[in-house]
Amino acid sequence: MDHGPSRQLGFLDDWTDRLRRLPGPPVVGVLLRGSYARGAATPYSDVDIDVLVSGGPYAAYPAFLVEAGERLTHLSVAVRDVESWLERLDRPAEWSFGLPVIAPVRLLWAHGAWRSSVDLTEIRQRPAEPDLEELVAALGKVGGACASGAEYDARLAAADLARRCPSVLRLANPAVTVASRPDALAAALDLPVAPDGYRDDMLTCLGLRPDTLARLHAAAYRLVAGTVALARPYAEELAEVVGADLGAALRDGRLDRYVAQLARPNWIAATTSPGLDGPQGGVALATPGGGSGYGWTVPVPRAKQSGTMPVPDLSPVTAPGPAPSGPARPSALDPAIAARLRRTPDGLVAAVVRAHDTGDVLMVAWMDDEALHRTLTTGRATYWSRSRREYWVKGETSGHHQYVRTVALDCDGDALLVSVDQVGAACHTGSWSCFSDELPVSGATSAGPTSAGPTT
Repeated sequence: MDHGPSRQLGFLDDWTDRLRRLPGPPVVGVLLRGSYARGAATPYSDVDIDVLVSGGPYAAYPAFLVEAGERLTHLSVAVRDVESWLERLDRPAEWSFGLPVIAPVRLLWAHGAWRSSVDLTEIRQRPAEPDLEELVAALGKVGGACASGAEYDARLAAADLARRCPSVLRLANPAVTVASRPDALAAALDLPVAPDGYRDDMLTCLGLRPDTLARLHAAAYRLVAGTVALARPYAEELAEVVGADLGAALRDGRLDRYVAQLARPNWIAATTSPGLDGPQGGVALATPGGGSGYGWTVPVPRAKQSGTMPVPDLSPVTAPGPAPSGPARPSALDPAIAARLRRTPDGLVAAVVRAHDTGDVLMVAWMDDEALHRTLTTGRATYWSRSRREYWVKGETSGHHQYVRTVALDCDGDALLVSVDQVGAACHTGSWSCFSDELPVSGATSAGPTSAGPTT
């Protein structure tokens, strides 16, 4: 201890003597903890002291501002009965991100009869139980707050979610202990076994790297989905904490499906209570005409906000075979739109994707009639995978969602231009755009006068 009151000879001895004479139950022990006990104090540190008293349950928290040389020092005192103090050591620390704590402590004085009980050199607090249920519930709170535009609620829920992640990931990681809040944050961010993009997503959700609500929601989803995947081998152990059914849901994939369901953004007014009129108590949506109806229609976006909807549960459909003159797979696409498409022999059209705000070309993918139908009616970019022969929604596994703003068909009907609000990287390599490697053009010349079009 090289700072503050430690330089004043007798400071701790003087205050130990004063605290022994505090009014109230008899004092049986005085301990120094915090940064001074760890030898990590700075000129800005306060002095943390625990005063232990005998008798029944007791708690008081007097504070003092003390003249120490030319500076004032904040003395923070916690007075507790010994039994409650010892019992508290068996509970997880609220600031530790669910990780176990081993923190130095220094005995300043103890009554002879109590010395053996309180003469400690370190405080040990066990880790928190893996908080899987509350972790998933927090994702629902983030989604609900984002959907209603409640920004502060969304950010508070995301921070709560991030604080719970390490308690579950701890099962898959080497043992680690922490001694202070900064130690806990560093350890939580640096867990070696963690979801892709974990550190960045933790910083976003904790509010240490603020971002838009859409990206906050995506970061929260990636954290939970990745944590659930890494927790699956420990389903039996988790079942003892969260219950048999949630443990079984972790093993059989139901929990993954539920997490994906919570990640689907719903930026419009909707009612989802079972028993309401509509298909199976489904989502009642505003129709373009201003009334209400059921089905997957694109909502009219509010000013400066994209219109998006939840993606319905649609099973992947494998292709029976190519159909060059029509759709290769069954589709509910508007026949008037389908008639304008000029497809490849595999029944596909190219989809060029660009960022709505910057105009950057992000990627090229393929759509068939049904992928286009889902894109138009869900507000989520949906494509056909030629290798896996199934539909895929951009961002459903990576969290790098594409919220569709406009879709345009080219003059020949064989290509689509999809403008999106892109969350995160568009390219599977982690780059913003798939077109990041420019090739040299050796024959480039200065552009001549711009022509407005052919003359007659």
